Amino acid sequence: MTTGFIDRYGAAFGRSQAMLLRMAGLLGGEYRADGAWITDNTGRNWLDFGSFGVHLLGHRHPALVKAAIDQLGRMGLSGKVLGNTAATACAEALIAATPPSLDRVTFANTGSEAVEMAMKMAALATGREEFIALRGSYHGKTVGALHLSDTMAGRSPLRLAAPVHFLSPRDEAGARALLDTGRIAAVIAEPVQGEGGIRPVAQDFLAFLRAETTRTGTLLTLDEIQTGLGRCGRLWRSATDIAPDLLLTGKVLGGGLVPLAAVVHASAQIGGSSSAPAVLASSFAGGALAGAVGQAVVELVGAEPFLAGVRRTGELTRERLRELFADEPRVTEIRGEGLMIGLQAATPAVAGRILVEAAKRGVLLSFCLSDRSVLRVYPPAVVGEQELADGLNRIAEAVAVTPPDL
Repeated sequence: MTTGFIDRYGAAFGRSQAMLLRMAGLLGGEYRADGAWITDNTGRNWLDFGSFGVHLLGHRHPALVKAAIDQLGRMGLSGKVLGNTAATACAEALIAATPPSLDRVTFANTGSEAVEMAMKMAALATGREEFIALRGSYHGKTVGALHLSDTMAGRSPLRLAAPVHFLSPRDEAGARALLDTGRIAAVIAEPVQGEGGIRPVAQDFLAFLRAETTRTGTLLTLDEIQTGLGRCGRLWRSATDIAPDLLLTGKVLGGGLVPLAAVVHASAQIGGSSSAPAVLASSFAGGALAGAVGQAVVELVGAEPFLAGVRRTGELTRERLRELFADEPRVTEIRGEGLMIGLQAATPAVAGRILVEAAKRGVLLSFCLSDRSVLRVYPPAVVGEQELADGLNRIAEAVAVTPPDL
């Protein structure tokens, strides 16, 4: 196979990135994608079970492509002076799909940007500057989001003025003590810690945080960027039950076609600030194309037959993986909810080899960034039964050829 593309890739993006692709035998560049499949410029095909949680609806879902093409026939980005009709319709769809207390939307381009917006909203609304996040958390790679990410905070090249306190996702006494100081602007939590290893946070602990933040005038933020919009088999993994003050969404919201994220928030708690437009405005967020795609996504994932399909496919996937690895020392646990599934390997080195061997066999997986011993197995909801069975068997082959003592 020619290495021409990978040489170009290394020259443009760096030799280290190209070296990783060479090691995995990924010498072509992705060129086309349909449903659960990605095709490179040499014609080789891969089942996409990775995608960083973006492609729950697969690649180029027909309904989303139609919405995008129809919108592009009229307008792409917003002119930013008038209100935009497509973005407004998307915001209305999000508000209708969230708890009644959430009645406003602020659009962003990425999940990290939505996290930053939520931090600023909380500070403006409360006049406080400190935050609580959970051990094992991950909220993004911009400066503020990095500092809210437990395992990444110490790796930020820049310091954040706002103090962040990290608590175990079971530490009620610690949370109450910090909240009682009156200095905490917001608590932020992922209902299932994605990059932390696909680790659910107990619903009763989230309910405890809801009660305590209400008592102390602190804002509760649920980061459902990875868990929401059907990924866990429910429209929202926790927001419907917990009713946060700020709900973060993204990834699936862009439908695999456009970058799109949002903060859905409660005007009664967030209110308005004369400085908010200056610190929350974006040149690109809230555009017409993203709005049209986002509205179509919310309609698709909100249908109960779709959510039931996610639950059914997720259960089938987890059961099959557990069968395949019941007596396999290289795989110590399969866990997750819906189509948010983690494969716990014995060590990070074993996980790395499994990922490479799976890629050689035409299945793309991805690491959990904060726990490299866990691989994400995220089949899209549109995957066929035979495609799913084939992909899981290929993963089993990858595990079988991985040395157990890495």
